[in-house]
Amino acid sequence: MVSLCHPPSGTLRHGPALTRIAVALAIAIAPPSALAQAADNPPTPVDAQADVARAADEQAVDLGSVTVTARKRDERNLDVPIAVTAITGEQIDAMGIDNVGDAISFSPGAAAYDAGGAFTYIQIRGASARQGSNENGYYLDEVPFNGVTVPWYPETRSFDIERIEILKGPQGTLFGEGSMGGTVRVITRKPEFNSFRAGVETSYSNTEGGTDGWGVKAMVNVPLVDDTLAMRFGVTDESLSGWLRNRQTGEENINEQRIRTGRAKLRFAPNERFNLDLSYWKFKAHSPGGFEAAYDDMSVDSYYDVRNEWDSGSLTASYAFDDSQLLYVFSDGSLWRGLSGMINPTTAYAGTVDIGVRTHELRWSSTGERAVDWTMGYYLRKAIRRDSSAMTGLSPTRSSQTNDSFSLFGEATWHINEKWAATAGVRYFEDKVDSMDVSATTRNTLQKTFTNTSPRLSLSYAIDGNSTLYASAASGYRSGQLQPITSIELAEQAGIDLPVGTKPDAIWSYELGYKAVFDEGRLLLETAVFYSDWKDVPVYMSLADGLYSGILNSAGSTQKGVELGITWMPNRSWAFNFGGSVIDAVYKEDLEGTQFHKGTPVFNVPRTTLNGGVAYNWPVGDSLKGIARSDLMYHSRRETSATAGTEGGDAITRLAARVGLESPSGWSAYLFGENLTDEDGATDARSMTGAATRLRPRTFGVEFRYNY
Repeated sequence: MVSLCHPPSGTLRHGPALTRIAVALAIAIAPPSALAQAADNPPTPVDAQADVARAADEQAVDLGSVTVTARKRDERNLDVPIAVTAITGEQIDAMGIDNVGDAISFSPGAAAYDAGGAFTYIQIRGASARQGSNENGYYLDEVPFNGVTVPWYPETRSFDIERIEILKGPQGTLFGEGSMGGTVRVITRKPEFNSFRAGVETSYSNTEGGTDGWGVKAMVNVPLVDDTLAMRFGVTDESLSGWLRNRQTGEENINEQRIRTGRAKLRFAPNERFNLDLSYWKFKAHSPGGFEAAYDDMSVDSYYDVRNEWDSGSLTASYAFDDSQLLYVFSDGSLWRGLSGMINPTTAYAGTVDIGVRTHELRWSSTGERAVDWTMGYYLRKAIRRDSSAMTGLSPTRSSQTNDSFSLFGEATWHINEKWAATAGVRYFEDKVDSMDVSATTRNTLQKTFTNTSPRLSLSYAIDGNSTLYASAASGYRSGQLQPITSIELAEQAGIDLPVGTKPDAIWSYELGYKAVFDEGRLLLETAVFYSDWKDVPVYMSLADGLYSGILNSAGSTQKGVELGITWMPNRSWAFNFGGSVIDAVYKEDLEGTQFHKGTPVFNVPRTTLNGGVAYNWPVGDSLKGIARSDLMYHSRRETSATAGTEGGDAITRLAARVGLESPSGWSAYLFGENLTDEDGATDARSMTGAATRLRPRTFGVEFRYNY
């Protein structure tokens, strides 16, 4: 669903200096009619304004022309029998979105939040878990990110992005293990062969009751050989404000974060058929105060020092035949996380997580118009995870897990006639798991091969060239995992017998959807209803009064819901969007020894999400453009924590606004405000101690950009 307006949103600050800037900029960009009302003698160029308005109407966009790669080939979103939200880089820039998680939350049926410490939680259509590999797929360009025994959604700063695609419903056939609720694809801008480009963005903000924040971002595109070779570089350096207080020491603003990233891409195309892309990403974050979970008074009684680093290198080579394309992708990624601090005032903890993932994918797809479109491929992955941990009162532990897996997959779409199309696909997956966890006195091991076949079926009907009705059935899958040795030891002390590992879990989902454009492409409507049956979902059992957890398979959960997205862009000056979903996601049966019961809402899934936005731009003087935008997001309370049985979270309303000036010479300036209502409720369900993730308090700021 394309549910975002094109014109902007965002972050300003209290204080005399920024107040004067705000007043001056607001006067400069005010619409002529507003200034006229304040003047004694108000001559306005009515004819010129009317000409501009007519030109804007004539240049209205066609929302039905948006292209996506949801089925690993370029297609018009309107023709794809999958619920897809496509958010362009221009929309991201216009809204002032700093990270991919915030963009995901604008997709009906999806929700995400930043827990601090460079850790993001993502839920799509009620698929949410703290255990196992990713329950939702996550790709940076063609590179998959999939955790080993824990979901891995890398903190991704939304700078120099081409678009973000959120695919809803299981995507196991084409995207493999872990795409249970859906898949997120972050597609970055590629090097351009014949244009030198450069851009810089700076920002400064102040958080009420907290510290200042700042950011610097830059990119450069360098052509090296005309039509053949080019490079693109991007870097970011940001300091995020802190606002939480340590009630034990009295220290203020402990949760400041420093995030630095770098990206380099090289594109080589010696002829019209062959392309070679080399890419490298680097991310580094330090959160001395740990995560952003706090009590209702915005205080904490303990915290971690959290350091995160991840990097990813990839090679993508493609060759275009006359009616098909052959693609090979190699990737090598790693994640390192270090934590040290206090779980509570009397319990210290230190630990590291080190994950490495190497993948190969060979894919052959049809191109052009034909009666049958097809895609087939082979996927190989090797993942290694090594952990170490130490906690007061427990033996230090170390663990490792290796996953050697491969997949064979294929999908074909038969265009029966001009209106009907049928799609069928299947993926065979095999995963060899070798894991062990060792303490001073105990050892636990798991050596097992997991296999699965994930099919997908869909049928679509093109009512006319501007509307599509579709029905689909799809499946997803995750392998089992080893039980942590500390969990086994603590369970034995309590007389509880835990399994040595968990079984695999799998999901089937059924969907009916409709997509259409009206008003000559100015109005887009997308809606879907779905039902999912997720079997053997793993959950946590609380141990040692909540200090630790064991993992058990539940009977599973059901998810049923409805989504709606509407985008209306009547002309180039105005844009409106609305999106929302209602999802009933609950566990199916009681699980003995836990707080999970029949009807308990699924971990951290809000029942209702809503978002809306309005944007307006107008001419200022002879060449400038004024822009104004406001966006609102709402979600109902997340009721269930990782171990259940605790107090839920709160309903959250988040309001942002943005106003600015843009020049055709390349510069732009904006004032922005985030969390304007100063929402301070619990974003997720409260823990056993009552702490929960909090939004950054009301924040104001200024941002400047220059693009050459």
